[in-house]
Amino acid sequence: MKYLFMLGTALAVSTPFATAALADEAAIDNIVVTATRTETPTSEIGQSVSVVTREDIERTQAVTATDVLARLPGVTFTQSGGFGQPASVFIRGAENAQSLVLIDGVRINDPGDVGGGFDFGSLTVGQFDRIEVVRGSSGVLWGSRAIGGVINLITARPTDEWTARGQAEYGWRDQKQLGASAAGKLGPVGLTLGGNWLKGDGYSAFNERRGGTEKDGFESKSAYARAEVQIVEGLSADAGTYWTKANYDYDNTGADALNVGMKRDTVGYANLRYKGLDGRLTARLGYGLTDTRRISDDAVFGPFTTNGRNDRFEGQVSYTPIDMVSVLVGAETEKQKFSDNYGSKDSTSIDSVFGMVTLRPVTGLTLNGGVRYDDNSDFGSKTTFSANGAWVIGGSAEAPILRASYGEGFKAPSLYQLYTNAGFRALDPETSKSWDVGVEQPFADGHGTFSVTYFDRKTKNLIDYDLAAWNYYNVGRARAKGVELGMQATDWEGFDMSLSATYLDATNEITGARLARRPKTNLYASLDKRWAAGFRLGADLRVGGGRYDDVANVNYLGGNVVVGLRTAYDVTQNIQVYGRIENLFDEHYEVVRTYGTPGRAAYAGVRVKM
Repeated sequence: MKYLFMLGTALAVSTPFATAALADEAAIDNIVVTATRTETPTSEIGQSVSVVTREDIERTQAVTATDVLARLPGVTFTQSGGFGQPASVFIRGAENAQSLVLIDGVRINDPGDVGGGFDFGSLTVGQFDRIEVVRGSSGVLWGSRAIGGVINLITARPTDEWTARGQAEYGWRDQKQLGASAAGKLGPVGLTLGGNWLKGDGYSAFNERRGGTEKDGFESKSAYARAEVQIVEGLSADAGTYWTKANYDYDNTGADALNVGMKRDTVGYANLRYKGLDGRLTARLGYGLTDTRRISDDAVFGPFTTNGRNDRFEGQVSYTPIDMVSVLVGAETEKQKFSDNYGSKDSTSIDSVFGMVTLRPVTGLTLNGGVRYDDNSDFGSKTTFSANGAWVIGGSAEAPILRASYGEGFKAPSLYQLYTNAGFRALDPETSKSWDVGVEQPFADGHGTFSVTYFDRKTKNLIDYDLAAWNYYNVGRARAKGVELGMQATDWEGFDMSLSATYLDATNEITGARLARRPKTNLYASLDKRWAAGFRLGADLRVGGGRYDDVANVNYLGGNVVVGLRTAYDVTQNIQVYGRIENLFDEHYEVVRTYGTPGRAAYAGVRVKM
């Protein structure tokens, strides 16, 4: 194992914590961990960050992770049909495999995937308590794949008193969903347990408007557990696991097909944590495991099975000697394995160290800089840098926050790209340099925020397949730039509102063509009203711009306008009934050529909390 220790400067973005004359509950919601790898107020973070809470998930009645992510600025997705079909998420136009996906801080990108990405097609959201999304290259803190950004899906932490919740839902095409969870303490041990089940007849992945008649059904099961215990004062341990398995039918030939697939993900982790010196010193030693198995059973060619495994050990220490300075240092080692049923069996490893320094020279100003060194067993070493800052102008609850960040990222070649090549191993990592600048303006006495951000990212050494040479090479360059608008207001005169809009100019710098399946414009708007009697009514609007389906920009898919309605009623303090209509006006459109999207659909359910 080779380590080159390089310690640099790093920063968050700051509105002094004292500015928060808001309620404790709001303050808790404004703490994130993904942007800095430590608990940090969003007012002290220089990058663009979005947070989705459990309340947001329940209010919008979201079922899948893509339902939630599509509502955020700078994020779009495509899916080749319904649940279970391949789904890609693009953060600021980056490839799906160029964004890092985490569950409780553990990487779940599939080592067996062609590009090393994560397939969102079968990921439900009912088992998660919170989602954090960091936009912009984040290679210094998170290493390989964090070119577009980082998505962290977080399960609920144990509570001091036992609580429980359950949900049942039924709707269109015999779709059924059940979910339950409980959290509390058994003696000194805090526990969280939960599970989710989803099954439905689905619809033809091959567009029914084009003649598809065979329904592509699905079934998904998931379970999770988390435990925490304080060993002695200041020293604690925690461990957890997340498991999900999805079976589904799929089409892949531009026509109905009797294909079936299976995807199973297992995540496990354990941490030892220390906190001392009145919170000025924190340390963590951790282990994370991701194990993925996928089977694509083609009705003509038979099954193709891939297995991917990722083992990761990491440690980090954060120290704040004085209020004006914080230092974070860490080291990681990771090993990936890949195999398939055609005899492939390969592995790679990467060792890393990183450092970050945060400076708070004056009230309201935070400046950060960081550096990371990675040593990969296949492509060699890579050094990345970052710097960002934020300035809170004034001391009131509605003081504007100026943010700016520069970040570098890289993506190591996947095991598939390295070892399914025809003998060519000299692939370099894909690399990126990105920057953004923006302003956030709180309003409504802290109940709402409005933000606007300009971003620009250049990526080079993109790995692409040469059909003539039957090999992967570093041949591509891309640029993505644009503007994000975001607005969110919670419990403002009984209203909850959100707005996200994105203009994206994402192009291939060699050919000048637009990147495939990235719309230039995307808009989401939502409005909910709650009454004291426990009745709620809401609506949302999604406007997706047109996009090209291919790299040559030949096949153009038009835009779409989709409207949804929802309602909920609190029968008692612990029981709520709800319902929704999706795609109210039955809009017919495609986001992947020849593959369908859901038409008008209705669902109803009940939630119980104890």
